[in-house]
Amino acid sequence: FGSSSVCRLFNHFVSAGCIYYVTMSNVQRQIAELKTLMKEYKGQEGVFEFLGPKPADATDANPTRLKIKRSKPVPLTVVVSMPVGYPESAPPIFEVEGDMEDDIREAIQDLLNTQASYMPGMECISVTLPCLDDLDLSTLDLGVPGRCRVIFKVDVVNNSPNFSKSLKAATADLSCIWFYRLIECQKNAKFSFAVDPYRSVNCVVDAPDDKTAKEFLKALRTDNSFDLDMLGKPCKLQMNLVEEFEMAPKAAAVPAGFSCTEYRTEEEFDALMNPLMAAAAGVQNKK
Repeated sequence: FGSSSVCRLFNHFVSAGCIYYVTMSNVQRQIAELKTLMKEYKGQEGVFEFLGPKPADATDANPTRLKIKRSKPVPLTVVVSMPVGYPESAPPIFEVEGDMEDDIREAIQDLLNTQASYMPGMECISVTLPCLDDLDLSTLDLGVPGRCRVIFKVDVVNNSPNFSKSLKAATADLSCIWFYRLIECQKNAKFSFAVDPYRSVNCVVDAPDDKTAKEFLKALRTDNSFDLDMLGKPCKLQMNLVEEFEMAPKAAAVPAGFSCTEYRTEEEFDALMNPLMAAAAGVQNKK
C-alpha cells in the first residue's frame, strides 16, 4: 500500500471504530444503570416502570424512558429520558408529573435537571433523585408571577434627545430598554431639521403587573410630547404595539432602569430582541 492508501484506510477504521465505540459505550452504560435502578426498586410494586425503547433501539427522537414514583416531597412521578448521547455527552432529562401547581412542578423539574447538569459524563439518575428527599417546597424558586411586558415600535424618531428624555420620564418606575438604528441626515434632506434622528426604534418595557402596563400604554398613546416635528414643536409619537403579554414567572427581566443599544444589522437585532419576545418569555411558554 502507498502512504496515502494507508492513511485513507486508517482514517476509515478510526472513524467507523470510534463511532461504534462511543455508541456502544453509551448503550452499555445505559443498560448497566437501568439494571442498577431496577435492582434498587425491586420489591417496591409500581414504583419503577421501564417505558422503552431499549437503549440499543433508541433514537434522538425516541430516547429510552423510564418512570419512578416518589412520595417526597409530595406524591409525584418522575419521567426520565436517556438521550442517545447519555451519559458521555448529554445529561438525562427529568420531567415531573403529579397533582400540583404548574409553577411548583416546573421548579422541581428545574431542580432535578440542574442537579444532573453538575455531573457531566456520569451516570447520575440514581444520585440525582435523592435531592427531593429533604426538599422544602417553600424554598423553591418560583420566579415572579404577574409581571407584564410591553413591546412597541417607532418607525422614525425625529429628535432622539427629546424622545429619550420623555421615555425615561414615562418609565421612571419601570424597567426599559430600547434598540435603534441611526439615520444619516446629511444624505437625506427630508431629515435636515431633525436632531440625531433614529429609525426602527423598538422599546421593551417591563411592568410589575397588568394594570401598570396598561397605564403606561395609555400615557404613551395620549402624551403629545414624545417627539418634535419639523418646526421643533412637540408631536404625538407614531408607534405600533408589537406585543403585550404576561411574562413567565422565571423569564429574565430587562436590565433595571433605562438603557438603549444601537444595532446595525437584522442579525444583531434578532439576537437582542428574540429572547425578549412572547415566544421566549411569555407565560404560556414557561418550561
